[in-house]
Amino acid sequence: EQSLETIWRESEVTRAFRGMTLAKKPHCPDCSIRFLCGGGDIEHAYFYASSRSLHSLADHDPYCELHKAMIRDALLDLTSSRAALLRRDTGFGSPVVLTGMGEGAVHCASESVAAGEDSERVRTTRSECVLSFDLDAPRKLVREFYGDAAEKPKEDLCCPVRPDPADLAHIPKDVVDRFYGCGSPVGDARIKPGEVTLDLGSGAGIDVFIAAKKTGPTGRAIGVDMTDRMLAVAHEQKKVVSANLGYDIVEFHKGFLEKVPLDDRSVDVVTSNCVINLSPDKPKVFSEIWRVLRNHGRMVISDIVSDAEVPPWQRRDPRLWGECISGALTEDELLALTERTGFYGVQILKRSFWKDVEGYRFFSVTLRGYKYAKSAGCVFQGQKAVYLGPFKGISDEEGHWFPRGVPVEVCTDTAAKLAVAPYKGMFRIIAPGANDETFECCSPTAAGSSSCC
Repeated sequence: EQSLETIWRESEVTRAFRGMTLAKKPHCPDCSIRFLCGGGDIEHAYFYASSRSLHSLADHDPYCELHKAMIRDALLDLTSSRAALLRRDTGFGSPVVLTGMGEGAVHCASESVAAGEDSERVRTTRSECVLSFDLDAPRKLVREFYGDAAEKPKEDLCCPVRPDPADLAHIPKDVVDRFYGCGSPVGDARIKPGEVTLDLGSGAGIDVFIAAKKTGPTGRAIGVDMTDRMLAVAHEQKKVVSANLGYDIVEFHKGFLEKVPLDDRSVDVVTSNCVINLSPDKPKVFSEIWRVLRNHGRMVISDIVSDAEVPPWQRRDPRLWGECISGALTEDELLALTERTGFYGVQILKRSFWKDVEGYRFFSVTLRGYKYAKSAGCVFQGQKAVYLGPFKGISDEEGHWFPRGVPVEVCTDTAAKLAVAPYKGMFRIIAPGANDETFECCSPTAAGSSSCC
């Protein structure tokens, strides 16, 4: 006899439900995670109460201890995975704040949310969305997008920069037509003969094939990708490339950027071309790059960055995910994440404007960084480093200050780091007890000479 609206607003039952708070739960005031579980399930409390009444909505949920254990396990797993990304064997020992819940949770937003109609940073529709979100959701979008691009080339997809034509002579047109990068990281990596290279998100294999020519028959060129249709093209064209080169050192593996299927310290150079922005867990990607690199190895990546934080409605657009927009970091975020992982000598090698999307400007950048894992503790043996100029003085990533021309005592780790790229030639390293009266300085470009500095 009453309307649903009247029942909803005035019914004693619905008022009781609306009035339920943690304050009325007798077991909750001393619980440290009561605001995560909400005091348990009121249906459980009602149905398992000794006497069912509206008052029993506040009774104890018999599954409460199970819920608490599951929540604690989830929190522990999340924060442990974040803590594992903090490098203790680098020069970056400053405190950091580790977050687990909600990190990256913008990716779990419903696909049906209308684009551009709200400005919320994170939208959740159920509590488990905060605790654990589906990492494969954005991956699925990318697999479908680039799977289609593998079967039918997309000429306008993410290509503000093209490789050097001289690097493509041995590569079939079917591969070149499926180049979807935003730079030439392999060309900028200065690959040496005999080195082991790894290209993350290798697609149809173009950067792997370029690396194979540069590293020569004594090296290895490895590609990792998660898209079956792209890998099929790469495997098919590998035979042609090997025949053109006269040797076969190329290999492709299926895998994720966040879990690279290679051993620790197994490669000399890691490249990636407009792929890291597609990852839902970028700190894990950089941690994996660090893991597989050998000491003094280097990474050279090309990617898309934005001049301001990408808004939520762009992050939820499946098309913009594939076009390298939704997952783009700002340039400052990219540099900070690289250094926080432990890379040193971080440098933007190239930067070019790509395009404007709804008033947000996007750029292609090529970034280089080096790995150097420190030993367990600093050991001082009397070594000194002298900065040769041209600046009056410089500071390294660990906060050491080097005035020009002034010997500064350094530990064995720092001495080893300053003696190799990218610092080689900028410093004179004085061995303990060495005669420091005569030396010949050279420019960094000639630093390969054994008699120099």
